[in-house]
Amino acid sequence: MKYFKIINELFHKFIFLLIPIFIFTGSFLVYKNIYPEPRNWYDHYLHLARSLTQKRVDVPTLPSFYHDKIEFKGKTYIPFPPAPAMVLIPFMYLDRNVTQQQVSIIIGALNATLIYFLAKKYTSDLNAVLLSIFFAFGTVAFWTSVVGTTWNFAHTVANFFLLLSLICLVYFEKKYLMLVLSGILFAAAALSRMPILLSGLFFVSYLSKNKGAILAFLIGAVVFIPITFYYNFLRFGSVFDTGYTRVYQSYASSNLGYSIQKMWNPDMKSLNYFDVRAIPYHLYTMLVMPPEIKDLNIFRSKPSPFGMGIIFTSPFLLLALIPPFKKKLEKISLLGALPVALLVFSHYAQGWVQFGYRFILDFILFLMMILAIRFKATYVSMTLLLISITVNYWGVLWGIKLGW
Repeated sequence: MKYFKIINELFHKFIFLLIPIFIFTGSFLVYKNIYPEPRNWYDHYLHLARSLTQKRVDVPTLPSFYHDKIEFKGKTYIPFPPAPAMVLIPFMYLDRNVTQQQVSIIIGALNATLIYFLAKKYTSDLNAVLLSIFFAFGTVAFWTSVVGTTWNFAHTVANFFLLLSLICLVYFEKKYLMLVLSGILFAAAALSRMPILLSGLFFVSYLSKNKGAILAFLIGAVVFIPITFYYNFLRFGSVFDTGYTRVYQSYASSNLGYSIQKMWNPDMKSLNYFDVRAIPYHLYTMLVMPPEIKDLNIFRSKPSPFGMGIIFTSPFLLLALIPPFKKKLEKISLLGALPVALLVFSHYAQGWVQFGYRFILDFILFLMMILAIRFKATYVSMTLLLISITVNYWGVLWGIKLGW
């Protein structure tokens, strides 16, 4: 009996290691082979990473045709926070010819693996595997990981850090050093995608019964402030100037059709940088925006560059949005998602040259937690999961074909 118990424990440890290896390897191989010859353009972070290794924050090597750049006092800058560029630096030392897209597929595959660890805290191993497969191939994380262009790469890196932060939180909520680490990782996520900062309400609510735990998390998370302030000051001489409003002004004064409101009405006056009037456009894009269909022939349809609603791209995710939200974790997960969603919904643009609605990645992890609690392998749920994977596969192939 003693030897049987030891063998049984070893078997479970082997399975524990084998499953994440399988998820990572499978995701990586699909990501790599579906786009074997990527264009490797719009790699702002790679240029910033090279500059950072030279102890500078301007990007003199940035190609002239790139969008989202700022000319200031004779130098070129980008508005994006620095964490994704810092992630690239170790890979650059390993291979000086590494591309942003190559790193993107590695981190994207790691994200699928981390979803498994996060989900298995609240559901069975099998369900956790299915949820990781859904995230990897049935959400816009598929396209963002595969294409690796600047705006997509930021989401992929942000999800990587936020997943690590959430895992530290839910597995080690009583260990203060791990909560400090969770805070640091949360700061790194926000230094990749700044709207994620508002999801801090989830962490505070999760730890609400332990003031010491909240303090430990905040001690780690507060590193976001000096890094952001210093980075802003080095670029623009002001701790509060991120550069985003400068980019907004360049879009607002241009004739580019960068949003669906501009697509529908090219003469429409630009919305403010953050504007409540943008919320309906975002909701439409995220939830119900259809593909482009020619001659009412669904077989000749292609994804819209302005996005597609999750009712088409990821209908399985809708299960996380259906009320009521009875369990405590469901409620605080919403508390993590809603403030972020409201902020990105009020942004003047909904995303452009994208498959699906990429802004959902700013809060999708909290929806994945709700899915982990609710998921049951019924005929309906499995059908929705398969539809999600099929449509995203279709969308990735189209995105590659269309040169996005």
